[in-house]
Amino acid sequence: MTKRFLASALCVPLIAACAAPTQRDVDRVNALYDINCSVRPADCVYENPPVVVRNEPVDLPRRPYRFFPLARPLNFTDAQQRDWVAPAGTLTDGASIPPIFVAIVGSPTAPEYVNAGAVHDAYCGVGNEAGPNYHSAEWRDVHRMFFDALVAGGTPPSRAKVMFAAVWLGGPRWRVVYDLEPVPVPARQAAMRQAKDYIEREDPPMSDLIPYLERLERGLLRRYAALFPHLDSGDDPEPESSDYPSPQPEPEPEPEPEPEPEGPSTTEPDAGDESTADGGGGFVSVDPDPITSEPVYSGGYR
Repeated sequence: MTKRFLASALCVPLIAACAAPTQRDVDRVNALYDINCSVRPADCVYENPPVVVRNEPVDLPRRPYRFFPLARPLNFTDAQQRDWVAPAGTLTDGASIPPIFVAIVGSPTAPEYVNAGAVHDAYCGVGNEAGPNYHSAEWRDVHRMFFDALVAGGTPPSRAKVMFAAVWLGGPRWRVVYDLEPVPVPARQAAMRQAKDYIEREDPPMSDLIPYLERLERGLLRRYAALFPHLDSGDDPEPESSDYPSPQPEPEPEPEPEPEPEGPSTTEPDAGDESTADGGGGFVSVDPDPITSEPVYSGGYR
């Protein structure tokens, strides 16, 4: 019932085939947004944590970190009791934050992010296009799951909201009328900076944060309407609000951080430490797999 309701109630006004939602519809959806792992932590659980990957590094074009395939499945159940699965073989680099936002959000590689990043990658990560779960859920639900998975993995909710905002404004979308990719990078960075300031100032519930992000998004669409000629300007009749100002573009984009030649980790293992570091995505090796005798890597960043 919940899944059917979300699929029907989240119709964007820009999609002519969807009837305009009533205020009651909006309120019901917002109530569902507040069923999350920051409110109901006991309902959120990982199966088979932490991430374990095979020592088979994969270098993908224009990606700063090396990717590794999962050695075993990683399952996650969110606060709405929906199951999410990253199958064995899913490629992950442990970082789901769009590169254009790293200078604003901060480093995406930390132990508490690894599990969430792997599950998120299974549904929308580059290199997983042939995976069984790739784009099998709505993009909004996948990014909302990312927030839940971060919190369940130990990320403070306020920090998880900032990372959620980053994937909402800069992450992948599918089966949509538009995405924000054509919008100039400085404008998207300005929107992300506004979202981060709002989160740090107000610590809003998800039922307030998501409408805020949608309002920022509409501001970008209005400001760069020429980039979206297929959209009807009458589809967004809501006036500007001082609570949700349109993002102002900045003169120059934030410089993207220079990737390390061997991934984000630079710490050398201590002498006598049996673990070895291959530098790919910051994963640290553990004991060989008992079945294959191949070294595997456990989620965690040095």
